[in-house]
Amino acid sequence: MEGLHNLLARPNSAPLAFSLPRPRRRPPPPASALACRAASRWADRLFADFHLLPAAAAAPDPPAAAPAGVSAAPCVPLFPDAADRSLPVQVDFYKVLGAEPHFLSDGVRRAFEARAAKPPQYGYSTDTLVGRRQILQLAHDTLTNQSSRTEYDRALSEDRDAALTLDVAWDKVPGVLCALQEAGEAQAVLAIGEHLLEDRPPKRFKQDVVLAMALAYVDISRDAMAASPPDVIRCCEVLERALKLLQEDGAINLAPGLLSQIDETLEEITPRCVLELLALPLDEKHQIERQEGLRGVRNILWSVGRGGIATVGGGFSREAYMNEAFLQMTSAEQMDFFSKTPNSIPPEWFEIYSVALANVAQAIVSKRPELIMMADDLFEQLQKFNIGSQYAYDNEMDLALERALCSLLVGDISNCRIWLAIDNESSAHRDPKIVEFIVNNSTIDQQENDLLPGLCKLLETWLVSEVFPRSRDTRGMQFTLGDYYDDPKVLSYLEMMEGGGASHLAAAAAIAKLGAQATAALGTVKSSAVQAFNKIFPLIEQLDRSAMENPNDGLEEPVSKFDQKNIMGFDIHDSKNAALKIVCASALFALLTVIGLKYLPRNKVLPAIRSEHESMTVANVVDSVDGK
Repeated sequence: MEGLHNLLARPNSAPLAFSLPRPRRRPPPPASALACRAASRWADRLFADFHLLPAAAAAPDPPAAAPAGVSAAPCVPLFPDAADRSLPVQVDFYKVLGAEPHFLSDGVRRAFEARAAKPPQYGYSTDTLVGRRQILQLAHDTLTNQSSRTEYDRALSEDRDAALTLDVAWDKVPGVLCALQEAGEAQAVLAIGEHLLEDRPPKRFKQDVVLAMALAYVDISRDAMAASPPDVIRCCEVLERALKLLQEDGAINLAPGLLSQIDETLEEITPRCVLELLALPLDEKHQIERQEGLRGVRNILWSVGRGGIATVGGGFSREAYMNEAFLQMTSAEQMDFFSKTPNSIPPEWFEIYSVALANVAQAIVSKRPELIMMADDLFEQLQKFNIGSQYAYDNEMDLALERALCSLLVGDISNCRIWLAIDNESSAHRDPKIVEFIVNNSTIDQQENDLLPGLCKLLETWLVSEVFPRSRDTRGMQFTLGDYYDDPKVLSYLEMMEGGGASHLAAAAAIAKLGAQATAALGTVKSSAVQAFNKIFPLIEQLDRSAMENPNDGLEEPVSKFDQKNIMGFDIHDSKNAALKIVCASALFALLTVIGLKYLPRNKVLPAIRSEHESMTVANVVDSVDGK
């Protein structure tokens, strides 16, 4: 054991207070061998010491001592001056052997034999394997000798760090790293390995260090996946480091099996890792990680086939993975993904539909009604070009609801009614469930036959149940129609649309007013929002609405409000003018009634028959609301 004694010397600052087992006596080597301190010398001596090779038939007589003037043989050490260099390394003998402090000598011996009988399965060099055997033997000899074990345990109790620290010869460090990695000391292996790689070691030495570090990363990845819940991001991160080490530092040929396993594992867990990166909070602290996740989504979805045929990894089809990824993205991120997709990758049905809903969500969040028109264009494309998918929305009639509600969001009530086929019972777009929902939620007098409250309730139900849950920034968002139509940007856009002949501003104001009834189950419209929309009504609609809301209050209040705006300059105390106003109000009320017929169905709405079958998501929400 003389070689072990020199190899694993005691720490310089705090040596252990125990002696190593008595070294075995061996005949001195030839003089030429004494002059060359190469790595093969250690291997030859240890093979004989640990009986790894058959014993020689007879030991030769000790040769004569070499003369003092004999020069050293031209043998080059692993490093320049490697014989004089050492590295302090903390080694726990119990952990290295896989033993426990309460083990008796027989238990320690069995632990040693188990470790020695199972060498590493990957391609370490012979020098590293010998160094591994040396540290195992030293731990075994220390813990099986009663006196040395007692001193070792006492040193651990007095100063653990000093007792664990050994000065290891520089060329034997890879073998110690191998033993430490097998003992589960992954962090120590990585710290020492990074220090060694900074010294630019020779190729063979460097490959052994890299291999030990790669295996340490693999151990950390297993611990990450064994956590509850599994830390997929951490696992993926350390496996990528291990793969990079093996590829860049020339250790590929040493462990091709390990490299293949790491690569296959990364291919399997990377899609899930990307989803977890996207699921991180939407704050500045996690912005870099989420950007990495967005890049990962592009790399994955832009590299597989269309139609959900090619698998992404982890058992995902392309369609399923895109849906999962979009659920963790904001509406703006979904739109950006769609716009940056290369033209060589044709969009699929489900992708266009999801992005159209993202446009609607972003329009509500940013108060940009022009995005509603972009969403309607996407729905129109889906109606004209059936790209071919097994997605649930796979025919023109199903998209009639989406197009109708897009029209309603820009104040085009007439087009909304046309798409829903409210006035045409024979239309293919007509869905009895939707018509029934509209009728049941239109609480205005049935003689009025006004369905606008039901349309508003349908719109909010669709937004809350179908549109908002698909984006991170809108999921769970509190929303009322007044919050949207009260924004100056929305009103400005609707005013620009007036040139087309449709009264979008008036319709928007009516939606904001009557939508208060539709939001009874989802929240009420703020009175300030309703009052803000009153500004866009003409005088006829102001008088008419006031008369319907306050039939017993006369015209005194609305006329006084009208006078405060100094629009006509009338004196409310002039009885003749007051009488004239009353007559005008009556005439204007009749005129408004005629105009209102434009928005009423020409045929009576027949009571719809409830069906037990569910055809689409909004219909499901309708049934749940009706059941309550």
